[in-house]
Amino acid sequence: MKTVRTVSTDKEKEAAGIVEVPENMVIAYVDGSFEKSINRYAFGCVILTPDGREIRKSGSGSNPTGTAIRNVAGEMLGAMNAVKWAQENGYPAVEIRYDYEGVEKWVTGAWRAKTPLTSKYAAHMQEAGKNIQISFCKVAAHTGNHYNEEADQLAKSALLCTEEEVTL
Repeated sequence: MKTVRTVSTDKEKEAAGIVEVPENMVIAYVDGSFEKSINRYAFGCVILTPDGREIRKSGSGSNPTGTAIRNVAGEMLGAMNAVKWAQENGYPAVEIRYDYEGVEKWVTGAWRAKTPLTSKYAAHMQEAGKNIQISFCKVAAHTGNHYNEEADQLAKSALLCTEEEVTL
């Protein structure tokens, strides 16, 4: 799968929460979190649509294979949930904006997926990429990027939500 950057970003506008979403695609900010004291991972995802809607998704889990890779499990779940939402809602393209490089590099093959979960993630995203255009855009973590910070907060808040377990 090749990486395609379809959206140029204006860092100042983006930091202020102003993101222009082209027609026929969504932009999803994803992040993951982990809390050692309760041994849980979580994801947060903010999906922006061309008509101005903001969809927030989050979830957490405690599956041992997920907790072994800490917040990375959440990072991958955020991307997978964003792609799933975009497909279910009829969008032909999704741009994943992330702050952890593995989100992109395992999918594109720039990094070798060395664990069962990173392999499963890469295969899942590559398979999904046959039906929807997936592009990636790295954003700097914890620099005031509005939606990245919101995805981070959603992930942190989801750590305490234990009603529904999410797994890869």
